[in-house]
Amino acid sequence: MVNSVEILKNICYQFKIEKPILNIEVLASGHINDTYLVSCCNNSNYILQRINNQVFTNLEYIINNKIIVSDFLKNTYNKTDSKYQVAGFIKSKNDAFFIEANNGFWTLMEYIPNSKTIDRAENEKQVFEAGKLFGNFIASTSTLETEQITETLPKFHSVPFRFTQFEAALKNARESRKTEAQALIDYVFELQKEILVLSELKEKNNFPIRITHNDAKLSNILFDKNDNGLAVIDLDTVMPGIVHFDFGDSIRSICSNTVEDSQDLKQTTINLKFYEAYCKGFASETSNILTLEEVKYLPLGIKTLIYIMGLRFLTDFLNNDVYYKTAYENHNLIRAKNQMALLKSAIQNYDEIKRITYSNFNLEDIS
Repeated sequence: MVNSVEILKNICYQFKIEKPILNIEVLASGHINDTYLVSCCNNSNYILQRINNQVFTNLEYIINNKIIVSDFLKNTYNKTDSKYQVAGFIKSKNDAFFIEANNGFWTLMEYIPNSKTIDRAENEKQVFEAGKLFGNFIASTSTLETEQITETLPKFHSVPFRFTQFEAALKNARESRKTEAQALIDYVFELQKEILVLSELKEKNNFPIRITHNDAKLSNILFDKNDNGLAVIDLDTVMPGIVHFDFGDSIRSICSNTVEDSQDLKQTTINLKFYEAYCKGFASETSNILTLEEVKYLPLGIKTLIYIMGLRFLTDFLNNDVYYKTAYENHNLIRAKNQMALLKSAIQNYDEIKRITYSNFNLEDIS
């Protein structure tokens, strides 16, 4: 995180903005990137983002993906008079869409006025709107050729790949860390076979490859003041993938009764009312494009994405916390425990999850 306002102003002025900057403030601090709100005269505002070049090493492809998808969505929305919006990118004075400065890579985007982000859902309407908007993202990009989009993070949601990383971390981990995480380690091995199914089906081409967001959490949606969805944002991880990636990650992050680093594991459960609301919104946008096979395995996508996230937190803990930002000792271990508690809840409520899913897609129980 860059703390100097003057440094940030100098970075902004390398882009094609004409009005003086009045203020720059931290807008969001995620696991990977740093994001700032840039306020200019006459309510002309922008979003400045530093892309983590330790995580994203192929920056030009990332930016290219974002531009292609943003332009495609903007054209689609204009043609259909959609209520949804897209934050366009501002070129630098060298006509590039990013600059390199202060040991980082930076982009500047339009700010969508009268919008807000929500970190944690407060009601079913917000969750329903999230489901609609992420569903609309899948549906609206369904005619965009996936060959135009580069897989910038290969195997990002691959269970075999994540498991290989986990095994390497386990082999090299300090004994003290392995001891602290032993119950989680055992649980990871216990569920491995079932959680591999989705990856195996993908490899067998059982599902269409679509444009997926790959970070489909609530904070990556803009809402208006009445909690209506406005836009999907933060397209750094846009890649070809399967619908289960976005669906599962949304449920993991939006429909948990606690935040992902809560230590109250008894309360870390799936909120089924929120799940119903998300499904209803998602199905309203995607029921006409998803195949029967895709819908059938949406519930497994939930278990798979929770498992992957828990596994990644656990792997980073075993690796001495080298990937995710941590706020205190054992932060990643707590995150991993939280995700595995959420996974246990998903497993306990799996029959109800399937019923809700299939009923919202107007299907009989196809399990």
